[in-house]
Amino acid sequence: MFEQFDLPALQPWIHLVWTAPLVLVACGWGGVQREKTLAIFGFDRARSGPWLRALHRRRWQRAALLAIALLFFAGAAVQPRCNPEQQAYKTSSRDIAILLDVSRSMLATDLQPSRVERAKFELSRLADQLQGDRVGLIVFAGDAVIKCPLTRNYSYFKSVLRTVSTTSVSKGGTAIGDAIRAALGRLLGIETSETLPTDAKVEVGETVMTDEMRGQKEMYADILLITDGEDHNSYPIHAARSAAALNIGIYSVGLGDEKGTPIPIQDENGRSTFLKDRDGNVVMSRLDAATLIEMTNMGRGSFLPVGTKNFDLSQFYQDTIAQDTHNEVIEKQIFWTEIYQPFLLAGFVFYLFYLLLSDRPRQGQLVVPKETEAMIP
Repeated sequence: MFEQFDLPALQPWIHLVWTAPLVLVACGWGGVQREKTLAIFGFDRARSGPWLRALHRRRWQRAALLAIALLFFAGAAVQPRCNPEQQAYKTSSRDIAILLDVSRSMLATDLQPSRVERAKFELSRLADQLQGDRVGLIVFAGDAVIKCPLTRNYSYFKSVLRTVSTTSVSKGGTAIGDAIRAALGRLLGIETSETLPTDAKVEVGETVMTDEMRGQKEMYADILLITDGEDHNSYPIHAARSAAALNIGIYSVGLGDEKGTPIPIQDENGRSTFLKDRDGNVVMSRLDAATLIEMTNMGRGSFLPVGTKNFDLSQFYQDTIAQDTHNEVIEKQIFWTEIYQPFLLAGFVFYLFYLLLSDRPRQGQLVVPKETEAMIP
């Protein structure tokens, strides 16, 4: 017997059971309509009674067979399963916090079709190559928003990635430092105590990790930063120093032309134009490679200067993050015994009987005048 029973697809498919009574209702309604039609032409009920009763019986039999078949199909659709068994296996993984710049500068088309769309394409390809690593997604502009928590469900990660655009963050600007802090505290869940050095000149927003935090434990986490590097006073160097103190690598990918590229937008009338500053000059978005290089040099990490060239993010991952030490973890997974097959087979059997059973009785079963038979629709 079944130790445990489960219906994982119950919610989306359970309403298929309503098709069975609908078939019976349709059969009954059809019989009433045929009676009305025959009454209009005036038929001899005494002479045609045996034929009509046999005909109605056949049609109800076919309707019942179809309804039963649909019930069994519905039973198979909810994917019944039983007898769960838990299995444990070892795997190695790292946590990768992906920070994707979605500021308006990422709309520049020096990478086709745009910087942000090319980055999304490469991230999707990277997800197809991952095996065991947990990935999380933070999109940032003037603020940082967690779009996908750490997960090994790469299909879910890709579905979230498809919805990302430059409107995913309401606040404009580019705050790389805030995105790194969000990755450390909110995505990776690292509790840090930060103090300001007493012998250093510190401006607003600048923080460094206390010496006690350095080297206390091995961290199996990295930050993959994809941006054009144009930061707006969020102190990314100090944020990178905080990550380095925790032995968290920062791997940055720099997109865009260092000479500058205009940012395409649409004006109030829907016409294509370029973003302009308050003086009416066209804004040129430039890759700030120097800041990204300095960030990666704070600790373990690497910088990929894409510029406007084609690049392979999956290869960059294999050459860098994949080479780091991975954490050995024991994963537990529950396996169920699928039992939808008998329901599916029974459904096909009843549906086959439904197809083989004719509406009308066989010849010789009833003796009915030819003129009466011709009146039956």
